[in-house]
This record gives sequence, structure tokens and C-alpha cells, in this order.
Amino acid sequence: MPVIRLTSFNCENLMMRFAFEKVGIPQIRRKLTMVSDQDAADAVDGAFNVLSEDDRTLTAQALAATGSDICALQEVENLVTLTAFHNRYLRRWSRNGYQSRILREGNDGRGIDVAALSRKRPDDIISHADLTLTDLGIVPLPEQSAHAPVFRRDCLQLEFTFSDTPLTIFVCHFKSMHGGRWETRTIRAQEALGVRRLIERRFDDPAEANWIVCGDLNDFLEKDGVVDAGHGLGPLIDGGFALDALMMSDKPALERWTHHYPDEDSYAALDHFLLSPALARKNPRPDMRITRSGLPWRAERYTGMRLPGIGWTAPKASDHCPLTIEFEI
Repeated sequence: MPVIRLTSFNCENLMMRFAFEKVGIPQIRRKLTMVSDQDAADAVDGAFNVLSEDDRTLTAQALAATGSDICALQEVENLVTLTAFHNRYLRRWSRNGYQSRILREGNDGRGIDVAALSRKRPDDIISHADLTLTDLGIVPLPEQSAHAPVFRRDCLQLEFTFSDTPLTIFVCHFKSMHGGRWETRTIRAQEALGVRRLIERRFDDPAEANWIVCGDLNDFLEKDGVVDAGHGLGPLIDGGFALDALMMSDKPALERWTHHYPDEDSYAALDHFLLSPALARKNPRPDMRITRSGLPWRAERYTGMRLPGIGWTAPKASDHCPLTIEFEI
């Protein structure tokens, strides 16, 4: 059976830092956001220095250390930015690079999108950024319009075939907990329900299909090793619809974290791989790896090796750790 290594990584504000106002081209930043072709993005990358040096080398080193076949990324501004990061930084540390760079513009007001890098070209790429609550039969909250988008960023659907075996990956970045975890929980629950509806539409029998939901879902199933049921991910995991790979793994509870909250000095996993029951049966103890070498020193629970140049708060690779799973399909 094919074995896939997949990483999910919130790159933390992988955004352009170029002084566009000095170029003299009206709305050039917006025009760069409209680039959707890899060749065009390569051409633009050759003309502009769109990334700062501060953290991007560390981000690339942390991602390259995973050695993954497919990387599901969050907080990437646009395809030009992803191209510059890949060509100028990641390829220094990941010798072969990635054949496919994938990003579709989403709904985030800051312009941060979900994206992917893949050594194998997907059979199909589907954005769901335009779907509304009505489209997926989701009841709006009192303050919402029925025509509001389901996803705060997007749910990017990637279709692959490995040795005649299909695999569908849904890359997500749910609503943050800014404003309070409880206060924002219902929005994440709507997004989780939206992803479930997409899965139910895609497969006649979701439990027997090969699919995985991954990304920064901005909520945790446990904190500091203690189970916490106050999350908004229920529509995806209730009743065994999907199973959280990190919770299935052999890692001790206090080691199942990908993010540090400095204000309360707590540790939790905001990043997830949710496996279909079929994939969970094939991988009952999934091989999970958490790359923490790019974390700032203030995340003191981690005492292992850190990349050269890491600071107490910054520079850093990200405020998240790359989370990697190696699994059979």
C-alpha cells in the first residue's frame, strides 16, 4: 500500500513585505494577489523581493525538516508569496523542491489563505471559499446572513491518486479564538459542519473512503494533557465520523501539543489530522512527528535542539509547530 508523509503547518503571517507604493503601478499589491498561475508567479518572483529575511529562513528550515510529500499550509498571502518562499528559501533546505504550488484566494480580511506544496500534482483542486451557509444547509446564527460564507478562509480540497488508490485532503484554517474561545466556538462548529457536509456530498459512504481533514482548526481537544470538551470540532469527530490522529498516536498526553500560549503558559494542539474511519483502521497507531526546533525559547516545555538564530520571542519559524503524519492508504 502507498505510504504518504503529510505535514500541516501554520507559517504565521507568510506575507509580502515589499514597498509596493514606490513602484508606481496602481493597485500592484492587489494585482499580485490575482496571480493564479505557477509560471506567472515565477515571473513575478523574479521581479520583486516580496519576503523579509527575518523569520522565513527558519520557517523553511522547520518545514524542510519534515521531509514531507505534501505540505498543507496556513497563513500564506498569495501564490506569489508562496512561490518566493519556495524558490528563495525552502529549496535551499529541501533539495528537490515541490512540483506543485497550490493556493486559491479565500475570504480572510487580512488576505491570509490556505495553500499546499506537493511533490505530486493533484488530480483536481477545488476551492470552497464561495460556498454560503445556505449552499450547505447550515442554519445561520442570529447575527449572520444566510448568504454569509461558510469558511472564514477556505476549505481547499485536493484530490490525489497513488498507485490507483484515491486520497482526498481537505486543508482548513478555522476561525481563531480571538475574542474568547467560548464566544467564537459556534463559528468553528459551523465550519466543521461545513467540512462534514462536503465530505458527505463527495462520498457515498464516507466511513469507507480515504480522506483526511487537516490544518489549523484553532481549537483543542486537550490542554496541558487534560481532556477538554469545550471545543467546536464536534461536527467532525462526534460519533466517530473522523478520528484525531494525534490522539490515536502513542505520544504521551503532555507531548501532544503544537502551540504555546505565552499569556497563560499553556500548551495544546490547534493543528489536527482528522482521519476517515477507513484510514484510521489502516493506521491504528499513526506515526506522528512534531517539529519543535523552530519555536521561540519562551516555549520552555520544549528542551530539545533549536534552529540557530531562534530568539526568546522572535525570530522564530512560527508560533505553531509543523505536525507530520506518515500513513498508509
